[in-house]
Amino acid sequence: MTYSRLNKFLSTLNFVLVFVGFLLVTSLFLPASTLDDSLVRLVTIPYRVVTLALALLVILLSFKGKFKSLYPASFLAFLLFWLILIVRIFYDTTLRQDILLDDTSLTWVYIFGICMPTIISLALSYRFIDLEKALWWILIISGFTFAIIVLKNNALFGVDAAIEGRHQGNAAVSTISFGHFGATSIILAGYMLFYRNTAFFTKLFLFVIILVGLFFVLRAGSRGPMLALVVVFLFLIFGRIRNLFVAFFVLGAGILALILIVDPALYVVGEISPLLEDRLRASIEKVGFGSRDIYYSSAVDLFLESPVWGSQYLIIFDDGSSDYSHNIFLDALISAGILGFLLLLYFLSIGLMKSNHMLKNRHSDAWLGLLLVQQITFNMFSGAFYLNPILSALLVIIFLKQKATPSFTPQ
Repeated sequence: MTYSRLNKFLSTLNFVLVFVGFLLVTSLFLPASTLDDSLVRLVTIPYRVVTLALALLVILLSFKGKFKSLYPASFLAFLLFWLILIVRIFYDTTLRQDILLDDTSLTWVYIFGICMPTIISLALSYRFIDLEKALWWILIISGFTFAIIVLKNNALFGVDAAIEGRHQGNAAVSTISFGHFGATSIILAGYMLFYRNTAFFTKLFLFVIILVGLFFVLRAGSRGPMLALVVVFLFLIFGRIRNLFVAFFVLGAGILALILIVDPALYVVGEISPLLEDRLRASIEKVGFGSRDIYYSSAVDLFLESPVWGSQYLIIFDDGSSDYSHNIFLDALISAGILGFLLLLYFLSIGLMKSNHMLKNRHSDAWLGLLLVQQITFNMFSGAFYLNPILSALLVIIFLKQKATPSFTPQ
């Protein structure tokens, strides 16, 4: 294998593993659930070491190659936001004496062990990544992972009282991450099924992926993945229509149709996941997100204490516990103030505009934009920016790949 082919293979693999690697490996080697944290670490730590080594190898190979690149302003704003966020977290966890936070070692592992290597390796190797192969690899690995989970996780098919609960793919994957894994598979398989010319058996494979992915989303019991699917669907409708007036009209009609079918749709959801039906109905009827509302109001109070520079990167509650706000924009406001919020708003807007442009021009990589919409929706209601390497990976590739290939390639 020549140097260029090796670089292309490893760069593509490095990108693919961001999306499916963790769930594949943990599903292979871990049970559906366990109380033994050491068993989970026995699998997850070696996996993280291997992926870190792969990212470093890709960085070294990219440095060996000859390349000249001017990075766009959106990417530089993205890096500046990361820098501000790291400085804020370091200041809060190391230098401040007025607040007491829980152990933050896992946060630093995510930042410097997962997110930073991913960002740097993709920023240096983006020219070598074969996105068409990456798309198929993600789908095939997702299908294989689906099969493993179905065979090993009998709780997903329980018919007793446990069906009322929330389920995860395996002992190392949360219910929210499991639900979004299913949602990602639905988005990619649906994109391939309806917007690409594929053979009959390929269509059958994609259809099965959609059905199993939907089942996983429902059994996970999380509202975020369902909401993300709806937002991606609306974004897809809006993005595929060139005429702006028609696009807004069709988008409005789509929202109206969703409102009209929401009750029967929730009834179907309840047949598979009664808990998710109850949670969705509660959110719709109360126009809120339950316990999340406490986080949001606390974050707003923190922002008002120091709106220019930010106050702290975590919310500290009366009982001494701490947590992020579960909203990417509120996190930016409390940790980096107005400046950080504007930076975040700027580069996310650029990413979404590029995504919309790819859809309108039938670009072969438009699936990246759909996943970006999903991940932004994810971080608007769950998780944190610095704990989501998939969001950072998508932003890097969309910023830089579109910079490198201004002439869109039709599907």
